[in-house]
Amino acid sequence: MISVKEKLPDFWNLSKKIASDLRAEKFSAWDSLIQQISPLREQSFIEKMDSVLHGWRKIATLHDGQTAIHTLLVFATCLNLPEYGQADLQTRMEIEWAAVLHDLDKDQARNDTAHPFRSAAVAARLMPELGFDLFPNINMAHLETWSDLVMSAQRQDGDRMIHDHSFLHEIIDGIHICWGRDSSAARVLKAVLLHQSLPTLKDWSNAVLLSDKELSYALTMEDMDVLGLLMIADSDSWNIFDEPRFAYLVELRLSNAETRRRIRDLANTRIKNTVSP
Repeated sequence: MISVKEKLPDFWNLSKKIASDLRAEKFSAWDSLIQQISPLREQSFIEKMDSVLHGWRKIATLHDGQTAIHTLLVFATCLNLPEYGQADLQTRMEIEWAAVLHDLDKDQARNDTAHPFRSAAVAARLMPELGFDLFPNINMAHLETWSDLVMSAQRQDGDRMIHDHSFLHEIIDGIHICWGRDSSAARVLKAVLLHQSLPTLKDWSNAVLLSDKELSYALTMEDMDVLGLLMIADSDSWNIFDEPRFAYLVELRLSNAETRRRIRDLANTRIKNTVSP
């Protein structure tokens, strides 16, 4: 795994500067914050990013670059979270890549409820170039087949498309087959894939949530070290200047704690069922 700092130095430096300024409370409103992020919209910056993350140009130009701006704010927010500072180096690098990749195929700044699966499909194709090595018996054809499956896993829900969990078992299996169950690539891809499939805030209910059966199969505590932090940063980056921000942060952490409890309880139940006569 190559670090974001090494692979995307301009993005890293701008994010670090924004993170530092946010800690110092240098911004009092969105306009001043967006102005400081303006290098992200420069053509040379976009071209450098797109040369590494094929698809970046789309989110950097669509809707005046709102999704690219949001991505940088999520990254900067991650850098400022205490959970990030307390994590080991490998986990921090996984969190960074999850933040960079989580909205890579988003069509709208908000309310694009199918984008996590599409973004995971796009991100997976980039993983080998980012230093996430496939298993020796896996080639790009296998990866393309998996990405096509994930890209197709969406369905109509009224006037919107939402991600579809019908093939989640096969999708998770595919991650494990390509990269292994306990790998950085698996944790990053699951974070991108499922960052809108778990409870977060009562005021912002995700359209499709993992059932206990799906949660038991899809996620581990180690996966939540990356996914949980991404969900906190993803939500918090929208609420930087909102009055209930800190109450939301408490609620997000409580939601993550509840998801971890569910994972633990489901794992204990599996063990009991396995050893029972």
